[in-house]
Amino acid sequence: MNFSQLKKTLLRLFNSYVRKYLLKLIISLFLSLLVAGATGAIAWLLDPAVKKIFIDQDTTMMLLIPIAIALSFTIKGASLYTARTILIKISNNVVKTMQTQLASCILKSDINTIESKHSGKYIAHFFYDVGQVSQLVGSGILNLMKDTTTLVVLVGLMFYQNWNLALFALIMMPLAAIVAKSLGKRIGKAVSESAKIEGGLTSYLSEVI
Repeated sequence: MNFSQLKKTLLRLFNSYVRKYLLKLIISLFLSLLVAGATGAIAWLLDPAVKKIFIDQDTTMMLLIPIAIALSFTIKGASLYTARTILIKISNNVVKTMQTQLASCILKSDINTIESKHSGKYIAHFFYDVGQVSQLVGSGILNLMKDTTTLVVLVGLMFYQNWNLALFALIMMPLAAIVAKSLGKRIGKAVSESAKIEGGLTSYLSEVI
């Protein structure tokens, strides 16, 4: 499947099954921004924690900085938990809808249509393919939103604290992106081969049973 086909498939899945949960997705995006902000706050607080507490031994900061760090961790954990819970519920609803539609389609099909495919194919569609969509909605969307916003916040913090080091990191990012892209292609190929093997195994087990 090329990029154009993948884009059309994802857009169709979004319009058919996910668009109705757009408000909840926006809430999850806001929570991801809180996670990113809290992560940036924790990273920013490390410098004054070392200087004010261990070097200057400021008694006031000895109280305020740990409270601020604890509050940042609390906001990060609560926001991440809530966002993950929302998206898992969405993914479960999407799975329920897709499996119900698939089962209804099979039950309404004529004998010739049903016999044109092996039962293992239907089982693979019912569990594996739907499971991939569930994983995309439940984990993929959250990771994309959380990691993207966190990266933007941390890069901005790097430029604020040391623009020379941040510039060096940005120069090295394309190299890391090339390596990640190559690794992603290998993982995608392995996942595709795994899906084919699982489909064949399911068909074989169905024949044996």
